[in-house]
Amino acid sequence: MGIGTHRAALSALRTTTGKRVAGAVAAIAVTTTGVAAVAATEPQDRDRTRLVVPPVAVEQAGGVRSLPALPALPPLDMPEANASIPPESLPLEPQTWGMTSVASGIPAQALAAYQAAQRLLAEADPDCKVDWALLAGIGKVESDHGRWGRNLLDAAGTAVPGIYGIPLTGDGVARITDTDGGRYDRDVVYDRAVGPMQFIPGTWKSVGADGNNDGRRDPQNIADAATAAGVYLCSGSGDLTQPSDLTRAVLRYNYSTDYVFKVTSIAASYRAGHSVVPATALPPGYAGRSPYLPPAGTQPGPRASASPGASTAPSSSPGAKPAPAPRSSSPAQPAPKPTAVAPAPQPPAAPAPLPKAPAPLPKVTATPLPSTTVAVDPDPFSVGDTVLIKVGPYSGVTTKITKVDTVKNTVTVSVKSGLLTVPVVLPYGSVALVP
Repeated sequence: MGIGTHRAALSALRTTTGKRVAGAVAAIAVTTTGVAAVAATEPQDRDRTRLVVPPVAVEQAGGVRSLPALPALPPLDMPEANASIPPESLPLEPQTWGMTSVASGIPAQALAAYQAAQRLLAEADPDCKVDWALLAGIGKVESDHGRWGRNLLDAAGTAVPGIYGIPLTGDGVARITDTDGGRYDRDVVYDRAVGPMQFIPGTWKSVGADGNNDGRRDPQNIADAATAAGVYLCSGSGDLTQPSDLTRAVLRYNYSTDYVFKVTSIAASYRAGHSVVPATALPPGYAGRSPYLPPAGTQPGPRASASPGASTAPSSSPGAKPAPAPRSSSPAQPAPKPTAVAPAPQPPAAPAPLPKAPAPLPKVTATPLPSTTVAVDPDPFSVGDTVLIKVGPYSGVTTKITKVDTVKNTVTVSVKSGLLTVPVVLPYGSVALVP
């Protein structure tokens, strides 16, 4: 789709009646399949923001049909949790609190995010009827509610140090070369699914949302990711309380009937009753940890495994006696008398230690491969991004973005001029993101 068609789609959106609610201002995006979709952008008015649900069904970027599962990891010792965070200090307070704390429960921040996303989508698209339990089912299957790979949710609901899938190299998975410059997935060669809800960067550009109204769209934040998942599922027409519409929506998320069964079964169990794990502060120094980026070819693990790390191989009991040897039936020679005392049985060998998780990969510096996909990013910048001014009287100045205009393709930055700090409006091409 050309730029002229893209601008025409933007114009068409302004003249149509969209499905809107407090959440994030939207603009038309173009997916790699050529389907027009709506992408949430940074709000210009924090108190009166809007979320738009696309009137057409959004498909995964790059022609992806099935998302690869996160790789299986050996059991990891988690650090001791710090003091619990009181619910009133969380940015989104869950409606249910104080239930039994168990390892299989939903973290309080995640439950709050799922319930907040349900409220937003109920206003944006009341006909969709997506509920928090369905979003929680996806969150459980994709990343155990943001806890895969030694991740923890901070008080704001952001996965720390971050969740990254395997690179989409085409080896057993879809092939998508880099489309985001490593901005979301830390990979400048291939794309990876990112965050608690495992969004491909190209898909995130189409449905990414600001679920907690903090002015940013972060796929690692479970409030933003859960809201974006709701936007994705509700895009187009459909009532998710109807089995056929529900199946079609979840299949667009991941084209697997087994995936649909797992997600809907978990959702049903959450509706019947669930436990909440109280929010705890991150251990000291945890925020500075490097995330684990699984290498290409890593074997995907089973989604939503009931007992991670459990072995299915048969094992013998340490105290079991060996079966007696069968007696010989030949009468030719009598059995010789024993000449030595049988050695004492040896104690069972100590179990081999579990392998350590692979060390995080170094930052990729290879030259990106030519992209086989085409994606138009309608919102390459976000409020709060640090940028370098490349042209004009302020060339070479590093500053932060205070406003993004996706219609005029401009950003507003603050620049010091003498004793004053003045706002300067610049075209997209005049600035560059600073990693």
